[in-house]
Amino acid sequence: MSEPQEPKMDQSAEDLAAEFHNLGDNLKNFFVNAWESEQRKSIQSEIEAGLSDISDTLRKTADEIEQSETGQRIKTEAVDFRDRVRDGEVEEKVRSDLTKFLQKLNSELEKVLPPKDSDT
Repeated sequence: MSEPQEPKMDQSAEDLAAEFHNLGDNLKNFFVNAWESEQRKSIQSEIEAGLSDISDTLRKTADEIEQSETGQRIKTEAVDFRDRVRDGEVEEKVRSDLTKFLQKLNSELEKVLPPKDSDT
């Protein structure tokens, strides 16, 4: 008994496979070269330096604001707000205001809706 033979690719299928293989190699080389290029390294350095400068500026600005009178007032108000939230004062105020709003909204809607049937 003879061994089963693998289907033989015709020349056009082999050429197509070879071209896909070449495309893969070329794309790999393209991206490796682009990644290793001096231009990419230069751009990366510029971006890193820019981000570092931004970070330093933001940190300095935050420190200045924190030390300023306005910053201290904001900090005090934030602590006061946090304390009121913890004490339930804010929750109670929100609940009360929301209840009043919904009562008013329902009242106004009832004025424009037809009367309710007593059967329904």
